[in-house]
Amino acid sequence: MKILGLNAASHNTSATLVVDGRLIAFVEEERFNREKYTMAFPEKSLQYCLDEGGLALSEIDLVAFAGEPSTEIVQSMIGALRLAGRPWYRTWLRNQALVTGAFKGTRQVRRLRGRLGYTGAVRTVNHHLCHASSAFHCSPYESAAILTLDAQGDGLATGIYVGEGSQIKKVESFGFPEHSIGHMYDVVAEWLGFRPVLDAGKVMGLASYGDGATQIAKFERFCTITNDGIVRFDLDRMKHEHNAQSSERFIELFGPPRALGEDPTEPRFADVAAGAQAMLERAVLALARRARELTGQSRLCMAGGVALNSVANGKICNEGIFDEVWVQPAANDAGLALGAGLQAWHDAGGERRFVMEHAYWGPDTATDEVRAAIEVAKAVYREVDDPSQAAAELVADGKIVGWYQGRSEVGPRSLGGRSILADPCRAEMKAIVNRYVKHREPFRPFAPSCVLEDADRWFERGGPSPFMLKVWSVKPEARERLPAITHVDGSARLQTVTAEQHPLYHRYLVDLGRRTGIACTLNTSFNIRGEPIVNTPMDALKCYFTTGLDALVIDRFVLEKPATAG
Repeated sequence: MKILGLNAASHNTSATLVVDGRLIAFVEEERFNREKYTMAFPEKSLQYCLDEGGLALSEIDLVAFAGEPSTEIVQSMIGALRLAGRPWYRTWLRNQALVTGAFKGTRQVRRLRGRLGYTGAVRTVNHHLCHASSAFHCSPYESAAILTLDAQGDGLATGIYVGEGSQIKKVESFGFPEHSIGHMYDVVAEWLGFRPVLDAGKVMGLASYGDGATQIAKFERFCTITNDGIVRFDLDRMKHEHNAQSSERFIELFGPPRALGEDPTEPRFADVAAGAQAMLERAVLALARRARELTGQSRLCMAGGVALNSVANGKICNEGIFDEVWVQPAANDAGLALGAGLQAWHDAGGERRFVMEHAYWGPDTATDEVRAAIEVAKAVYREVDDPSQAAAELVADGKIVGWYQGRSEVGPRSLGGRSILADPCRAEMKAIVNRYVKHREPFRPFAPSCVLEDADRWFERGGPSPFMLKVWSVKPEARERLPAITHVDGSARLQTVTAEQHPLYHRYLVDLGRRTGIACTLNTSFNIRGEPIVNTPMDALKCYFTTGLDALVIDRFVLEKPATAG
């Protein structure tokens, strides 16, 4: 059975191809149209999936769309009745799917059948069920609790499920907006001068510069967590009838929002970020405990945008609420396409046949195509037998290297397919990469990639973390040796790498370790601020020539800029 899963109605639109229960291809539309967090119909990603599977659209048995417009309309109507009388509820209602959801769903199918000519079966899958499926049906567990956390989807903010074999059963769900942890975080992001949804990671990074204890009492005034783990927010603190999400009552608590040009690391701002992060962690831990209690399961799978909060994920592990925790690498709405495809397979009676052991499901580029792109760019290059050795030599020599090898990874974290690499042992690398390569705020941290066999040597918990979605502490004795990837609070968002997951990237790390003494690299996504991760050789060449990258190792070709004097 050949199934296309599509996320076509929210941000991070994407497509997957599932054939007889196994994932064949998975990619976000933003990689093709170069619009970060795009909401465009995933036509190019759909076509990539077909090409990767060697199929025509007419050979697809079923297209599964993520999201149920009818459900979102019902939830919006319920919300309207529940919130009626508040001064801002009309604005809230206007922005909800009561107005737009049905039209989105109609447009999706119309485009698929009309413009693309598809005549086969179509179905929809609930937003949070897609998240749950993307986590559990990709995990290595036969049974597990499932926790889905985001701002909202199909009118809901949080879901607790239990997965057993091929089946997923909903245990409990909580509605938007009064139970939405993601919405609270978005409100704080906007108050801090960042973009809601798009810049949640900035709040997480900034939080380490602040003292959350100074603000947590204020957050407790509009967030309650019951003893049995139910999270509820005072909406009057977070909404009013204009476009801004933070209300006058929110501003009464925390003061005026950050203005353009003000330093976000000033205590007035960093402390609020830290308070928001602390409250998010409390809420996520409470829900994790509730999930454990309600399901009786010893393992947890997670997805949804809040599941990208790697600090909170690390806290769940540290608390020992579950024996094991598995987070799907494209936990944001891009993963909805994956969940829709897999859920459709299992709903049709299919057995579990897939475990996501790596994240490299996107496009590759043939060597001849890479060579042609370099020659079109009239770039000077050399060809090497071992790209991993060439990259290790450059990084050990203090160079910042663009790395483009094999199939691209899915999700927002670069995992050694499309990465920027630097020496984590050089303290100055954090400032240099932020300023001259990424063009982003100086407080933003960088993550390490480390060979799995050495992780326990440098990090407090170590252990497998292949998708860079858990934050561990860097061991005190290692912090001076790894200054470029050690955050201000002594933590790091670790990716562990094995030879089975990515042989070339693992070989690079081992070779780098021979030269520096630590088989670990600074690894950040191959893009600049505001752009998606590079997707083609031309994307990589553009980033190389227009930033402070010193070198590019792309397929088996190496490009180097001449050294500058001084």
